[in-house]
Amino acid sequence: MGDLKTWVSDKLMSLLGYSQPNVVQYVIALSKKASSPSEIVNQLVDLGISSSTETFVFAKEIFARVEHKTSGTSLYQQQEREAAMLARKQKSYKLVEADDEDDDMVSAAPSPKKDETRSKKFRKRSYAEDDIDDEA
Repeated sequence: MGDLKTWVSDKLMSLLGYSQPNVVQYVIALSKKASSPSEIVNQLVDLGISSSTETFVFAKEIFARVEHKTSGTSLYQQQEREAAMLARKQKSYKLVEADDEDDDMVSAAPSPKKDETRSKKFRKRSYAEDDIDDEA
């Protein structure tokens, strides 16, 4: 805030030829309440400052530097809020596991439980085949 006061004081010095702390605070307060740079220019002209290109440039610069009460949230704050909402939404998503019927179509790494059952089935078949060979 101190930098803003110094900057406004310097700009008023170049526009008016003088700068006083009360005038600096008043101009900052006008800028915070204004809804556009042109509104700031109109208020400055009402104070007695000449309507020149320097005045318009000053109004644009001060409008960009101060927070505005009537504008609600800035574009940056809106983008930041949207990004936070998106991040929360992405955390809520989870991977969906495939159904058993779809396992034949999709080649995915089988779960450890399925490996055990497959190997057991394989072992049972191999023992059964050995028994058949012994009987023959």
